[in-house]
Amino acid sequence: MKKTIFFFALLIAIGSCNSVKVPTTLGDSSNASSFGYHPVDPLPVWVENLGQKTIDYSTLLGAMPDETIRLAIAEVTNEGVLNFGTSSIGVAHHNYVVILDYIKYSTDFFRVEYLNDEGTDFSVLPRYEKSEIENSYDPIIRSVNEGDAVVPVYVGVGLRLTASITVNKNGVDLGNLFSIGAQASSNKIAGTLTVQTLGISGDNISSIIPMPSEINPTTIQNAILAMGTIKAKLYDDQTVITPRVVGVYNNLGGSSKTINKFVSSMLIERPKLTVY
Repeated sequence: MKKTIFFFALLIAIGSCNSVKVPTTLGDSSNASSFGYHPVDPLPVWVENLGQKTIDYSTLLGAMPDETIRLAIAEVTNEGVLNFGTSSIGVAHHNYVVILDYIKYSTDFFRVEYLNDEGTDFSVLPRYEKSEIENSYDPIIRSVNEGDAVVPVYVGVGLRLTASITVNKNGVDLGNLFSIGAQASSNKIAGTLTVQTLGISGDNISSIIPMPSEINPTTIQNAILAMGTIKAKLYDDQTVITPRVVGVYNNLGGSSKTINKFVSSMLIERPKLTVY
């Protein structure tokens, strides 16, 4: 219960206090528009049971040692592309997406190979087991120990609050969640709010998820309260844990096409969550 109260208080601090800065990490999308952490819609993963354990919710959660909360702000271009940047001030007649992520995760990876000297294009290398490499004479297959770059993949579970916003007047503060609700009430912005679970489900979870129809102070407060309640039920034996890909770290740069390549490669060959 104390952890739930602390989590809720932290979210309130992020959303309601302009003087409190959101802690950043190397993986924070606010560090650059192309590089850094990018949330993605949940993608399936393989669970590799190296310890031959009985895999239950406790075992799965134990294989995800890291936890983080990230607030990301992206501008939606005319082409529908999300550009994550450092600015948190909205410009009139522009569209934005504000994403608050709580994730509990482990880190997997895949390797890429540059197709030109500039590093502006790349292909994703297939990942093969050692035995497959040693028994193959196909020169296209390369060892998992080779490649030009490694792309980290965050595998785990989490909660996501997404506000899709159209700004009607200049100067809207997009880094303040409760301010967003207040500005929606005064018609400075318009938009929708979505609360999403990432690999967390069950009868005890579904009944908690709110169904907000619009953005206002009440719906934002209810959404954050629901996230705190769901987080507190993470270790309940009724909660169903299904590990997912929840984000990637873009260390190659480029546009949203880079992220789309990442997603395509992860759909073809699923990242792993390893249980020891």
